[in-house]
Amino acid sequence: MKSPQAVVEIPVKILESVDTLGELEDWLMSQNATIMRELKQTRAEHLAGKFKPWKPRHLPCSTK
Repeated sequence: MKSPQAVVEIPVKILESVDTLGELEDWLMSQNATIMRELKQTRAEHLAGKFKPWKPRHLPCSTK
């Protein structure tokens, strides 16, 4: 089942001001209320200390 396609209007000023696809993606995400709400909630949790620092797990690898 295909989801309906949505039309996103991008102002010409935005298209003229972006240098990379990443910048355009950032702008598009900033226009999505759900994404912005989740990012703000996550940032608030981070500032409240609800996250533990990430520590990589390295497994010894034999090179012999």
